[in-house]
Order: sequence, then structure tokens, then C-alpha cells
Amino acid sequence: MDHSDRTRRAGDPERRLRRLEKRLNKSEMRRAELEHLMDGGQAFQRRVIQEVEDAKAEIERLYESLSLEQARTNQLLRSIMPEAVAEELKERGRVRPRRTKSATVMFADFVNFTLHTENMDPVALVRTLDRYYSAFDAIAASHGVEKVKTIGDAYMCVAGNLADVQSSEHAAQMCRAAVDIMKAVADLRSEETNWSIRIGLHSGPISSGVVGSERLSYDIWGDTVNTAARVADATGINEIFLSESTHALLSDDQGTTYHGEVEAKGKGLVRLYQLIT
Repeated sequence: MDHSDRTRRAGDPERRLRRLEKRLNKSEMRRAELEHLMDGGQAFQRRVIQEVEDAKAEIERLYESLSLEQARTNQLLRSIMPEAVAEELKERGRVRPRRTKSATVMFADFVNFTLHTENMDPVALVRTLDRYYSAFDAIAASHGVEKVKTIGDAYMCVAGNLADVQSSEHAAQMCRAAVDIMKAVADLRSEETNWSIRIGLHSGPISSGVVGSERLSYDIWGDTVNTAARVADATGINEIFLSESTHALLSDDQGTTYHGEVEAKGKGLVRLYQLIT
């Protein structure tokens, strides 16, 4: 073997080593690139997962906000109309007008309201009215009576209007509510104000429904409503008067006394009875 062959063979391992080193360097570069891609993929995956979690949290917040808004809307509807009417409005988008053959309407009217309140601070006046009307609302609900609305210093409610089965019980319901309202006024009078009240009841047919589009309003109409207001006007201070139609619906053991006939505006002579409290 000559010198050149020995030199060539000695150089072959060196060349192979250099080639292996180059391949190793390329492999290291590719591994680094792969690791970089893997790290980038993992970071991208983490970002996507975080974005999904953030979107889920935002959706949950929106659902919670929507639920709260729906609850406020439902509460607002129940505060301005009977619950059965509010449910019908939500389900159908409208409320069918009702004609009730026999219901009892009550007006509770503060006596000399303007005289007592003309010098009151407006904030104090609203706060005081809120205490009275909140108490009236609770009493009405406890007796199955539906508040219709407040008209200035007058509180109007009805019993029997939404009953599925007509009966004469609505008159007794309203009488019990009227007695409790009179007691509540007496309690508040001794604690805060010197306000007095008169309460009038009348029974008969009424119509009811929801009117308006921008501002919905639940109301009742008919001669029964007008007569109930006239009875309240004729009632004595801190007393409860019933018309003859309401008195006729009560049982014999209901405590009433005949008051006599009074001239009611637009109605002529009306027979009235006083409810003993």
C-alpha cells in the first residue's frame, strides 16, 4: 500500500466526522426550530384556551345581567298590574280586555290632604306616602285584593276582578282589607303624621284591561268605579262606608250599621252602611 492510499484512508474518518458534525448541527438546528414551533404552538394553544375562557366568562356575565334585567322587568310589571295580567302580557304580548259581572272596588282617600301637605318638604311627602302605600300594598296582597293605582292621595283597589269562578267572597275580602288599612293608618298616625282617611266600597260589574304602548297602564272602568269614588266622598273621617250592593253580598254576621241615604254626585240618593271596625 503506497503512501497516498494510506493518507486517503486516514482522511476518510475525518471527513466522515465532519459530515456527521454537519448533520448533527443541522439536526440541532432543526430540533431547536421544532422546539420553537412547539413552544409557539403551546403558547398559541394557551392563548386560544384563554380567549375561549374569557368569552365564556363574558357570556355568563351577559346571561347574569340579562337575568337581572328580566327580574327587574317582571317586578316592574307586577308593581303596575296584577300578576296574572303581567304573565299574560309576557306570554302573548297583549292582554285581553275583561268584563267581570261582580267585583268590589275600594277607594281610600286621605282627608284634607292638600291642607296637611302644602307646606311639607317634597322629599318628606314622598317618603311618607311611600310608607302608607307600601303598607296598603302589603295588606291588599295578604287579602287577595288587587291594587289598581294611586290617584294623587287616593288609593284604588279591586277584589274579584280576576277570579276564575265568580262568587260573593270578594266583598268580604275587600271589607277585611279595608279594616286592616284603617288600622295601619291609625298606627302610622300615632307614629308620624296626623293624617286621617275615609274608605268607600261599592260592588258591581266592571271592565278591565291594559292600555297604552310606550307606557302601559292597567285600569278598570265602569259605573261601579265611579260609584265607589262617590261612596268614599260621602264617608265620614276614619270610617268605612259600603254601598247597598256591597252590603248585600256580606253574610249576616258581618258587622255593619245602616247609615242612611246620601246625595252622591251624578248618582242621586245612595243607601250607605258603615262597617264596624
